Amino acid sequence: MRRRRSMSSLAGAMMLVLAFSSSAIAAPNHRTVQILDNCGPSFNEFLGEGACSRPGGMSVDTFFKLFGIGGSPSWRFSPGQVKVASGGTVTAINRGGEFHSFTEVADFGGGCIPEINAALGLSAVPECAGGFGIIGATGVGPGGSLSTGPLSTGAHKFMCLIHPWQRTTVTVD
Repeated sequence: MRRRRSMSSLAGAMMLVLAFSSSAIAAPNHRTVQILDNCGPSFNEFLGEGACSRPGGMSVDTFFKLFGIGGSPSWRFSPGQVKVASGGTVTAINRGGEFHSFTEVADFGGGCIPEINAALGLSAVPECAGGFGIIGATGVGPGGSLSTGPLSTGAHKFMCLIHPWQRTTVTVD
């Protein structure tokens, strides 16, 4: 009798552990993606005052030299992949010094800036067909943030339409 109670107590404890661990493993309802860059003051000289709000960082010349590797690794979305529960949301926070977009696209490709696409050998994604309005609608200034609405089950791809190597995939379970 005593052994039976011990076994049932052990079985109950195991059920509790499994219940709590499965809820801990489930995808969260909300995730944050950091938008990062490393622009420096020379971006203001090249692009115009206000292009970069950071006091330090890399020069425009160094930035363009990095195009041979497909874009500058300092310009990125972090993390590159996240998971959320069905109906969950993502907030992109711009921790860099430049304006970026956080735009959902059907497939990754080039952004809306022809000169950058040409340097990278990319073609603009179809989402750029409507002009630059989409960049404004999904844009995030330095220190700003943008949140998605509830996301449906599946894979959602987000990229910067200015710096098209900045990408993240959100998997919704």
